Amino acid sequence: MFIPNKLVQTALVARDRSVDWLLQHIDSDGRPVDCETRTGWSRLGWGLSIAGQPAAASAVVNWAAKHRIAENGDYLPGFMQGQSYISQYANYWLGTFVVSAWMAGSYDIAMRSMAYLASQQDPVHGGLPTRLDSGNHPAGICDVLSTAQVGLSALITGQLDVADKVYLWLKGLLAVQPSAHSFYMFRQGEDVWRTPDPAFSWAAIVPFDQPRQAFYGPGMAAVFLARYAHIRHRPEAVELARSFLRYNMNGTQEQFTDIESVQACKFGWAVGVMHQADPQGGWGKWLAPMTKWFIDRQDPQGWWGPSRFADSNPSYSDRLVKTSEHLMEITALISALSAGTSEHEA
Repeated sequence: MFIPNKLVQTALVARDRSVDWLLQHIDSDGRPVDCETRTGWSRLGWGLSIAGQPAAASAVVNWAAKHRIAENGDYLPGFMQGQSYISQYANYWLGTFVVSAWMAGSYDIAMRSMAYLASQQDPVHGGLPTRLDSGNHPAGICDVLSTAQVGLSALITGQLDVADKVYLWLKGLLAVQPSAHSFYMFRQGEDVWRTPDPAFSWAAIVPFDQPRQAFYGPGMAAVFLARYAHIRHRPEAVELARSFLRYNMNGTQEQFTDIESVQACKFGWAVGVMHQADPQGGWGKWLAPMTKWFIDRQDPQGWWGPSRFADSNPSYSDRLVKTSEHLMEITALISALSAGTSEHEA
């Protein structure tokens, strides 16, 4: 009989607690709570599917397809009020919905939105555009979050031409990084976006030697690259993933010790994925600390929320966003902890 070790057992309890909380906030027809003006549901089908809740996952995906997704596969307008962190990265979030629909078995829904995203890809450089608010922003700005997630969605749905272009965009992004300590999240053509609007700079230029920053970009890139390396038989993509993750590993320890911050969540996800894609890469030493990182930040009721230093009273939509995300990420760590020899606690 398979008996998981103590840490995995604790992580499974946290995972199941989050699933219970999510199910309590979804109606029987799949309608999520707090969805009138918000879009916190995009990753629900993904998280619920990998947690063994196919009925709920399918219900949410089909509710969304009927009520929130347009004929062309994009979001219907009007459901991103007060959510600049979602509206600016709408291609990222739509990419998560593609995975939700695919994993729920709604392949037609997934492919409709994937086709829309493919039509948005920069045909020259391969990035996915950031949907910046109206203002004096230059054209052609693409971000690592949207690009890498859409690349992952493309791998999952078999759109390998899209994934190949994403790989080249990420390779180019890393090549033009001007600093080993500050990570530039956006490309403008061949170069990084060096002069973002001050109001947008927190999400655009990330000083990894300072606390409470947007530490998630390299992890998102690494997850795509690790999967791309195996699916496309490109081992050099693993080395590229390592290079992205060095920003986290060489950055401030407050990424991991600040209990009010969840900005390093995608590093945890990447650790789980890299431990399996790059088993000799030393990722095992990160598995236990990052698993505990998620457990320590979970509310006793089962939900996860955004960084408390930025939002101490999150809406239900924000809780749906983070709970469905962290559910998926801690599951990747649970899989990695059980995948073979590593340097974690028994």
